[in-house]
Amino acid sequence: MSVTDQPEQRATMLLEEAMDWFMLLRDTPADPALMAAWGDWLQASETHAAAWTRICRTWAALGDRPAALPDVALQSTRPSPASQVSPIGLRLSSRSLRLAAACLMSAGLVVALFGPALQIRLEADFLTGAGETRIVTLADGSRVTLAPYTALADDVDGTARHVRLLAGEAFFEVERDATRPFVVDAQDASVRVLGTAFSVRDTGHGTRVELAHGSIALRPQGVENGTELTLAPGDVATVDRRGGKAELSRVDPADIALWREGRLSVTDQALGDVVALIQRQHPAWIMLPESDLATLRVTGLYDLSDPDRALTALAAAFGLQVRAASPYLRIVSSR
Repeated sequence: MSVTDQPEQRATMLLEEAMDWFMLLRDTPADPALMAAWGDWLQASETHAAAWTRICRTWAALGDRPAALPDVALQSTRPSPASQVSPIGLRLSSRSLRLAAACLMSAGLVVALFGPALQIRLEADFLTGAGETRIVTLADGSRVTLAPYTALADDVDGTARHVRLLAGEAFFEVERDATRPFVVDAQDASVRVLGTAFSVRDTGHGTRVELAHGSIALRPQGVENGTELTLAPGDVATVDRRGGKAELSRVDPADIALWREGRLSVTDQALGDVVALIQRQHPAWIMLPESDLATLRVTGLYDLSDPDRALTALAAAFGLQVRAASPYLRIVSSR
C-alpha cells in the first residue's frame, strides 16, 4: 500500500493542496487560467471541496480569506484525468508565504481546523460552534446568550464586571448594579452599562451594537477620551474597523437578537453580512464569488431552522441563484 493510499495521509495531502490554492488565489485573484484550474480541482471530488472548506474556515477564524472569485471558475464540469490540474506545479515562489502555510500545516492544523483560532480558544471561557447557541450566567447574575461561532472571555468577579467578545455575537441581559458598571470590550468598541439588554456582534469588518432596552455608553476603541455615544432603545451603532467611525441607525427593539428564537431579522444590512449570519447556522461554506453582490442592501425576516431555505429566500429577492457544489459548499451568484 502506498503512502497516499492511507486515508490519513491522503487527507493531509488534500489539505496541503487546498492550502496551496488558497495562497495562490489570494496572491493573484485575477488570473483567469488560475481560476479555471482551481475550479477544476474543486469540482474533481467532494473530498476536494471538503478540504477547501476546512482551510477557508481556519483562515476566516484567523481573520483572512481568499479574495472574491469570478463565478466562471466554478462553472467548469468535472475534468477528465488528463485535464486535472494540481497546485503543485503552481506553487508560490514567495518563501515567506510558503513558510507561513507550512507552519500552519505542521504546528496549528490539528487545533485550528476544528474551531476558532488557537489564540481565541486559549482566551475564551465560553465557546459555541456551528448552529449552536448557549446561555451562560455570570458571577453577578447577568445572563449572556451566545450566538453560533462565538467566543467570550469572562472577567467578572467581586470587584469588576468586565467581559470580552473575542468573536461572533452575544446578547447581554445585565443585572443592575449602580456601583459597578458592566463593560463589554469588542475589537472596535467598548460598551459600558449599569443594567440593560443589548447585543454586540463582530461583523468581520467592524463591531455592531444594538440596544433592546435601557441605556448604554459606547466608545470606539483607539479614539480620544470624551467621544462616548449614548444609545437609547432601538439604536444601532456600527463601528468601522478601519477608521473607527461610528454610524448610527435604528431597528425595532423587538427584532434585536431574534436568532435566539431561530429567526433572523435584518434592516438595511449588506447582503454579505446577512450571508455571514446565515453561515453561522450552516455546516457548508457559503461563497459570494461576485464581490459587488456583497454590497446589496437587505431588509427581511428569515427562518434559521432551515439555513438552505433561508439562503434561497435571501437570494431570490435579488434574482440570484444558490448552487450546492457539494455538501460542503454553497455558491450564491447572479448566473
